[in-house]
Amino acid sequence: MANCPECDADVHVDEDIEKGDIIECDDCGASLEVVGLDPVELDVASEDDDDEYYDDDDDEY
Repeated sequence: MANCPECDADVHVDEDIEKGDIIECDDCGASLEVVGLDPVELDVASEDDDDEYYDDDDDEY
């Protein structure tokens, strides 16, 4: 069990979770990254991950 850094709700964490895994808070829906394992620590996942492969230079006008 860990706490959501956004809403402070208890977040269930599987035993086989690994550092870097992304989970979701059931209460507020925030995407959370596992940043520590002993004890389990969560941080808000960066929203830039989806934009990493987007390239403005490919747009044609």
